[in-house]
Amino acid sequence: MAKAAQPRTKSGSHRLDFSPYTFNELVEIKKDLDGELESRKSKEIEDLRAKLRDNAHALGISVEELAGLSRGSRRQTKHPRGPQPARYQGPNGELWSGRGPSPRWMKPLLAKGKKKEDFLIK
Repeated sequence: MAKAAQPRTKSGSHRLDFSPYTFNELVEIKKDLDGELESRKSKEIEDLRAKLRDNAHALGISVEELAGLSRGSRRQTKHPRGPQPARYQGPNGELWSGRGPSPRWMKPLLAKGKKKEDFLIK
C-alpha cells in the first residue's frame, strides 16, 4: 500500500503533495480514493432518503407526493392539450386552429392582400 499523502498549506487551503509518489502508488491511491468516494456517496444518499422519508411522514404525505411524482399533485395547465377546434377555414375546406405557424394554404392568400380574419369560422 502507498504512503498516506501529507497535507500542506498553500494560501489557506489544504493541498496534497503527490510528487514523491510513483505512478503505481498514485494508481493505488486513486483506487482507494474512488472506493471511499463511492462508499461516502452511498451513505449520503441513504441519509438523504431517510431525511426525506421523515419529512414526508411529518407532513402526512408520501415521498412521491413530496417529490411531485404522484398523479394528484400534477401541475394543471391553463390550456388543454391535444387537438384544438378549428378557428380558420381555407377556400378549399382546409382547417387551422390558429396555433403554430400559418398553414401553407394561407401564406399565398395573405401575400395577395387577404387578412387572417377573412378566414375565421363564424
